[in-house]
Order: sequence, then structure tokens, then C-alpha cells
Amino acid sequence: MNTIIWIIQGVLAAIFLLAAIKKIITQKQKLIDEKQIDPDGSALPIRLLGFVEILGVIGIILPKLIGILPILTSLAAIGFSIVMVGAFVIHYKKKNYKILPFWVLIFILSLIVAYFRF
Repeated sequence: MNTIIWIIQGVLAAIFLLAAIKKIITQKQKLIDEKQIDPDGSALPIRLLGFVEILGVIGIILPKLIGILPILTSLAAIGFSIVMVGAFVIHYKKKNYKILPFWVLIFILSLIVAYFRF
């Protein structure tokens, strides 16, 4: 079972790392075109979310791996679950229904990691 949880942690880390990098490096105009921000809005909240996701990627792997404060792995997984609830709500409001099952899957995987790492 431990191996399965490690695999799930790796998958979550990869997914969130890719999402974080996209949020950090995407130009403001492209964020406006993708309707992630308003034309007069700031890209700072998106960039901050990307930074927090990178911290979560570190948190979901490193503490358990090195054995220092392994509770942080569970807390990172709970943080990912909270982010997925937000993603679900945002995409539901935008009527982007095709991606919702993916967000639910990531939410469930995050809760599994949180449960088994506590």
C-alpha cells in the first residue's frame, strides 16, 4: 500500500508542478485570452497560486521522503484538496463541465494521500 501512496504522491506532484509552471510563466495577455483574469485584472493572484502550488509539490514529497515533519505531507495533500474544490467551483461557474471529473479525481487522490499519511 505504501508504494501505491508514493505513486499517487508522484502523480499529484507532477500534475501540480505543471499547473504551477503554467500559472507562473504564462503572459498576462494569454491569461486574459483564456478568461482566467479580467482585462483590467491583475495576474498576481494567478502567479501567487502557482507559487503556492510549487510549495505544495515540495510538501507532498519531501517531508515524508526525508522523515522530517512528515505531517506536512498530509497537510500538503489537504491543501491540494482545497485547491481542487476551488478549481471545481470556478470551472463549474464557467460551464466548463468536461474538466470537472478530472478535478474530482485529483480531489479524491489528494484525500487518499492525506488519509494514509496521517
